[in-house]
Amino acid sequence: MLYKYNGGNLEMLESHDIRVVEGKEKDLENLLAKNLSDLYVENGQLMPIFQERAMQEEPDLCALDRDGNLLIFELKRSTVTGDVTLQIMRYCQNYGQKNYSDLCSMYNTFLHTETANLQEAHAEAFGLDKPLNVEEFNRHQKLILVGSSADYALMENVSYWKKQGIDIDYIPYRFYEIADEIFFEFFAKPYDYHINPREIKGIIFDTNRSYDENAIWDMVSKHKVSAYGSVKNCVQAFNKGDYVLYYHKGYGVVGVGKIKSSKPKEIPQNEEMYMDVELLTPELNGEIRHSISASELKQLLNKGFYFAKTTKVPYLSVEESKKVVKALEEKFST
Repeated sequence: MLYKYNGGNLEMLESHDIRVVEGKEKDLENLLAKNLSDLYVENGQLMPIFQERAMQEEPDLCALDRDGNLLIFELKRSTVTGDVTLQIMRYCQNYGQKNYSDLCSMYNTFLHTETANLQEAHAEAFGLDKPLNVEEFNRHQKLILVGSSADYALMENVSYWKKQGIDIDYIPYRFYEIADEIFFEFFAKPYDYHINPREIKGIIFDTNRSYDENAIWDMVSKHKVSAYGSVKNCVQAFNKGDYVLYYHKGYGVVGVGKIKSSKPKEIPQNEEMYMDVELLTPELNGEIRHSISASELKQLLNKGFYFAKTTKVPYLSVEESKKVVKALEEKFST
């Protein structure tokens, strides 16, 4: 709940469900699917692999965790009637029996393709040294109900089934309307831990190798960090003083710098947005000599990351960023 602070007193602010933005359940579903790796952080990030199709008896959203376990989401935009908990458990019964081939088919449907390899995509998304065996997928299921923070009856039903040993959870959401702007609140677990984006932080940032092999050389030679096309606004995640950890697909973190710009700059003809950087590790000079792989990064910082985004999550603290700088410098010095 959000409160207005007023001279030592607290005033509870009015909250809404998604109808305040004239949204439907599908809009809530799309919002969650697009931002799942930022919103849901319990036991690490998630990889969306399926969304409900129109007129089908299907879960709203399915995702995999790092270990290949299946998370099934059912979303409700407002207070609901009927037994939604039995509905999601029916989905668990049906989807919990799906094998790797079934999940791969779901993933291809999600991507609107027929050629995606779920094993490889999952390994790349979570920075695994090697893909999971097909038998390791979907060995466990977790059920997540996302609904209005005012739906007490649904919360009670979920609590009952948790006590019966079902791996099920309820995550409330709220919308607030403040000064003619709309704000979204999502009750991420555990403890809603996120680094404050306004504080100095480190961001593992993709060098765009999948689309342009030479983008990295342009970045490091011109001391900048860039994003392109439809994701160019990603550089707006940086503030002056933040650490940028250049992540080169197939290698890992290959360099680190600090942001010098106060705001992004654009090169319209390249569909490029960038910020100036002070490099903290040796320049690459046209070759990748040393790197910190995804698995080394996990071991160094004792945390996992979701790599299937331009800006990898979670963000790093200043101390964690300095650890990466030191580890990379040590590699260059040997």
